[in-house]
Amino acid sequence: MRHIDLVLLHAPSVYDFRETSIMFGPISDLVPSTPIFEMYPIGFVALSEYLERCGFSVRIVNIAVMMIKDPNLNVEKLIASLNPRAFGIDLHWLPHAHGSLEIAGIVKKYHPDTPVIFGGYSSTYYEKELITYPQVDYVLKGDSTELPLKELLECIKKDTEPSSVPNITWKNKKGEIQSNPISYVPDNIDGISLDCTHIMRSVIRHQDLMGHVPFENWLDYPITPVLSCRGCKYCCATCGGSAYGGKKYLNRRKPAFRDPQMLAEDIGKAQQYLKSPVFIFGDIRQAGDDYADKFLDELRKKRITSPVVFEFFTPPPKEFYEKLHWAVPHYNIEISPESHDEEIRFAFGRPFSNEDMESSIKYALENGCERVDLFFMSGLPKQTPHSVLETEDYADYLLDKFNSDQRVHLFVSPLGPFLDPGSLVFENPENFGYKIIHKTLEEHRQALTQPSWKHLLNYETEWMSREEHVECIYDTALALNRIKAKHGVISDEVMIKEEAQVIEARKFMHEIERVAASPDEAYRNTKLEELRLEANKHANAPGSQIKELEWRTNIFSINVPRVLHTLLFENTNSRVSVFSLLGLMLKISLIQGGRLLRQVLPSRS
Repeated sequence: MRHIDLVLLHAPSVYDFRETSIMFGPISDLVPSTPIFEMYPIGFVALSEYLERCGFSVRIVNIAVMMIKDPNLNVEKLIASLNPRAFGIDLHWLPHAHGSLEIAGIVKKYHPDTPVIFGGYSSTYYEKELITYPQVDYVLKGDSTELPLKELLECIKKDTEPSSVPNITWKNKKGEIQSNPISYVPDNIDGISLDCTHIMRSVIRHQDLMGHVPFENWLDYPITPVLSCRGCKYCCATCGGSAYGGKKYLNRRKPAFRDPQMLAEDIGKAQQYLKSPVFIFGDIRQAGDDYADKFLDELRKKRITSPVVFEFFTPPPKEFYEKLHWAVPHYNIEISPESHDEEIRFAFGRPFSNEDMESSIKYALENGCERVDLFFMSGLPKQTPHSVLETEDYADYLLDKFNSDQRVHLFVSPLGPFLDPGSLVFENPENFGYKIIHKTLEEHRQALTQPSWKHLLNYETEWMSREEHVECIYDTALALNRIKAKHGVISDEVMIKEEAQVIEARKFMHEIERVAASPDEAYRNTKLEELRLEANKHANAPGSQIKELEWRTNIFSINVPRVLHTLLFENTNSRVSVFSLLGLMLKISLIQGGRLLRQVLPSRS
């Protein structure tokens, strides 16, 4: 096996979550991963594919997934067994502020002379603070770090200092901190790829399936992401990836789009291997009507049969849905109005009315859309607890308006656990009526170890305290759950089960709060340890919305014969063991067979 140049490590949100008393609450309810945020950024795939193309050997190790799958996993032993030229660790969003730095510390414990490289939005924002940690040697900055990372690895390989490498903050051999400007900001993203066959080859080469899995249940539900752009033209108040944050901290003056033909090819290629939903990151309409039309023309030529999920930042008009239905037989859409209250929505930065949105939903349903997901949020500017609860009334009205159409799904979650650094609100809290509680990277790192999710929230507003915010989330979850049952979106059985879960989770949170407030340290520590054993069953409450979020997919979602053919006959650049390949395919087939049995056989629960 050739020497590995770079190991990309993805840490759990909190290390070690298996031994920490914590209740994450609903902060991950609307993403595929669990509350430890085990889903690594899609940038890992783009980075590894680009670097492999440039002649470097790269391995992804998703430590977070491996820890979930194997409660007895010895993380230190695992890290000690790795021996690359460099380690890369993502700190993209702040929920990884604790785990990423702890994993970096373990790396330095066993590999003191091996460079540790951090990257991501939060790494960029906190570059000056992050580089002061002894376990961090380099910080890659910006939203496009493929070329800077390649040049940095070349310097590491030659043992030279990266004085001319763009987009990095680093320590020289004297320990002095240097900062090179973010000068590499590509105008398009045509030079990167999220090629799934690259990951398949890496799995075989490194004899490691779980280390490459994007999130815990990916093998059972393999969502395929494709990237339409980097950057955004909108300025949503709390988004660190908005036009404001991109310009001020990432030196991104305008979005960088992927060529529409290449984007369609990405989806077509993914469909050859994975008969599962394809999610397009970014609103394809941002680049203009010509771009969107060309993309849909190309998509039609690919004869896509898998569900394709589109996210829209503003509601599309009727004509667009007619084109969409013409291009894709199975499509779903996502729109995030954030609030039913138009004043709050406009204050947040979403420039459309309820009338615009409702008309758009109508056009989507009339033109073959298989489901419409609407996402609402709590913790917004001008939003009171009463306003959050009114989401229930709007959900009832909306489902009535569309005759309880089972394709319409509504979700509510808190803005959390943190406001994005670099967002308009984080930088100008007083202008938006916010109070920021955790500001530095270290403060966020410490907050993640708090026993209750209420204390993870790094903000409160003049309209809602943290206590009010938490309570209204539970109230809203209960109310929305009943509205969904009323309209048949979920069954009465599911409603009763989820209501019991929410009620129990609220009691559990209050018990944690009571114990944590005790002045008796011995009692507090003992009792919190007891509560830790109960924490997992409440981790995703309120609202078990993950299953409702899942889009339609085939039972046999991985095309095993196609994967085998590619790895055996098209895999000219890396030799693989036929036996290891067959073993991997057998494992995948067993997983898919288990999924089939779960759908065919009656549940015993």
